[in-house]
Amino acid sequence: MYILAFETTGAFASAALADEKGVISYVQGKDRFSHLQNLMPQTEQVIHEGGITLKELAAIAVSKGPGSFTGIRIGVSSARALSQALDIPCVGVSSLEALALNAAAAAEEGALICPVLDARRSQVYGGGYLIKDGFPEEIIKAAPYTIEEFMGKVAEYDRILMLGDGTDACGEIIEKLRPAGRETAKEAVRYQKADSVARLALKIFREEGGVPYGRLQPEYMRVAEAERRLAEKRKAQGKGALQKEEK
Repeated sequence: MYILAFETTGAFASAALADEKGVISYVQGKDRFSHLQNLMPQTEQVIHEGGITLKELAAIAVSKGPGSFTGIRIGVSSARALSQALDIPCVGVSSLEALALNAAAAAEEGALICPVLDARRSQVYGGGYLIKDGFPEEIIKAAPYTIEEFMGKVAEYDRILMLGDGTDACGEIIEKLRPAGRETAKEAVRYQKADSVARLALKIFREEGGVPYGRLQPEYMRVAEAERRLAEKRKAQGKGALQKEEK
């Protein structure tokens, strides 16, 4: 059984190939937000290095979000297209849960692993996980938070390990709110990687199977900035029209 995995929710696209024993091939791009250019060549590379053909794949896995809206769309669309073309199922993986798996080996026993992704304006997509039987178990609900809200959620835990690009964007606020009992994961495991998506997808596929390509849905966690502005503009236009009618 082989699973091909995509990770496009962060700055660097990556792909991985795994079998029942684990990841056998992995490649990550070096150009920031060049997912469209990189993902298919990366796919060809990991398939070639794995010594298989696309027809031998059992499933396509993808990090479905949260994260970069454009990146999520590219990854999910690519997974759907291959799933449809090869007539095999998809496995959607939470980017936060996969990111927590990055740090499973590096975290102190009992430490809460806290992946936080930059959602701009001092907001993050975050969650809290403890490692159980080698995999993350959600303790604090994965959701959008202000960084202050999230740090309040984890305040009761003595030791936390933080990772994700939210630690870069909100580093000063995090340091102010949590000067002690906190560690930031090393760069090698701090950001999203397709090999963790592949490992988590293997577990999900064994336990739950996959879904048809039409049922694979992105997990944005909130509306895009452009959609929010459009909604506000329409609301303002609606109020303006109503005021004119009242006059």
